[in-house]
Formats: sequence, structure tokens, C-alpha cells
Amino acid sequence: MLESIKDIKSHSVDGVSQLWFTPENQYYTREIYSSLQPELNRRFPLYIISTNDEHCFKNYYRRRESSEVFSIELVLEGSMKFVQNDKKYHVTSGNVFFVHHGQNNEFSTGPEGHCHRFACLMGGHDLNALLYTTKLIEHDVIKLNNLEVVKRIMCECFNELKEKKAGFRSRASILCYVLLLELSKNLEHMHIPDLLLRAMDLMEHHLSQQLSLKKIAKILNTTPISLSRVFQQYLKNSPINYFINLKMEAAKSLLQNTNMQTQKIAENTGYSNGFYFSSEFKKRIGMSPREFRKKVNL
Repeated sequence: MLESIKDIKSHSVDGVSQLWFTPENQYYTREIYSSLQPELNRRFPLYIISTNDEHCFKNYYRRRESSEVFSIELVLEGSMKFVQNDKKYHVTSGNVFFVHHGQNNEFSTGPEGHCHRFACLMGGHDLNALLYTTKLIEHDVIKLNNLEVVKRIMCECFNELKEKKAGFRSRASILCYVLLLELSKNLEHMHIPDLLLRAMDLMEHHLSQQLSLKKIAKILNTTPISLSRVFQQYLKNSPINYFINLKMEAAKSLLQNTNMQTQKIAENTGYSNGFYFSSEFKKRIGMSPREFRKKVNL
């Protein structure tokens, strides 16, 4: 018989989240760890809510309506039957399925009658942007060609929340980024040309400089037209707009995580004029640097 819990007080696009599941111990055993004190997580743009190591047995069943979480579920042994928004999957060992925020889903043990899996629940204001950037948002299930790497990262996430040693939140946040990027490598259509990778790397390591399209192209031994074409094809963006967005993300991080003055942040992101930086920031973020810092530090 299924047990239901009270409606979770977490609203999404589809309404209030609800969860039904078979009883623990009888149908599954779980070792689960959360980060505790969730208000401390909000200092990080990406964070782990909880991780669990779960063994599911015959007749295990779980259903969510309007999921309040995003979860990465790695099947290690056996298999899971997974349904999300009426799409059905049989997820075998070595594959990952995603519980996407706001969607309806259900999963149960496969024909073997047993499944061992790791799960990692994530949150943070950078999460949706990363899921869209990596294209993971478009997938319910992915087949891993780097299972051992993904497994190791998820084990590290699990251990960080289990041990909770000093600085674990910061390390766990970094692991979130690493895990999502590692998972994205499994998407065949995400093959990125070497020119684009080199351009992105160049920009990331020169945020404090003012680089024109012509100068970037010259450093990379290509033409402005070729560079613009590859950015538009794969990122639907121009090189300079992408570069400015990187600067704004760096500025947001400095505003949120340091006490650095706005003028110094401007210089660190390649703006010699603090007023121009503030104007550019407000145009793109929707509020001034001061307003942003006040909001995220509430």
C-alpha cells in the first residue's frame, strides 16, 4: 500500500508539490544527508540540498506532482522504471535520470526487483541557467560514457554532506558545477568546436581586460567573422555580448561573496569607469550593484 505525505509547502509553475511513496525499510533503505541550515546555502549560487545512497526493492514506488526539486539520480545496480511528463524510460545501470523542477514524475524498480542508486538534489539561483547552458534541461535520461568520473564526483558530494567538515558548503558548491559539466559531456550534440572552447577559455581568464572582437580573433588566429559565426551557431550569442555577460557574472559573485568596493569590482571586470560599470550592470541585471548586494545579503 502506498503512503502519502502532506503537501510540501513549495510552489512552482504547476502548483503545490505533492509526493507519494512506499514505506521505507519495507520497500527501500536509504542513507541520506542534508546540508542543514538552508539559509546558509543561499550564499552560494549553486548548492547541494541533500544526497542519498538508496537501495530499492521489489514494488518500490515514488511519485511526485509538480516536483519541488531538481535531482540527479545515478543507477549503479539493477534498473529503474522512470516516467516524467508521460514519457516512459527503462533506466539501466550506468545511466542517469533527472527529476526536473516543476514536472510530474514517478519511478519504480525494474524487472530485476532491486536497484541501487545515488541521488543528489541541487538548488541555487545559477541552477536553471546552467541546466539550459549545458542542455541538460532538455533530457530526462542520459547514458554515461564517463560513469566512474560521475560516480566519483557524486561520492564526493555524499561525503561532504556526511562529514560536514569546515568549509564543506563551499566545496560542495564547486562539486555541483563540476558534476553538471561532467554530465553535459555525455550529450553528443554538445560537441563544441575547438575555436569556441579556446575563445571561451581566453575570455574567462581575461575578465579584467577590455578585449575587442578584432583583438580576440587575432589572439586565436582566426577572423572576426569566423568567431562571430561559431558563437552564434552554438551559443546563440555574439562574442562580445558573451564576454560582457561573463564579466557581469563575475561582478555578481564579488558583490555577493566579498566586501570589495564597487569601483574595485569594476576594475576587476575590465571597467576603469565605475559609473559606466554600474550603468552596464543595471542594464543587464535589472538593478544597481548596490541594490544587488543588498538583496542577496538579506
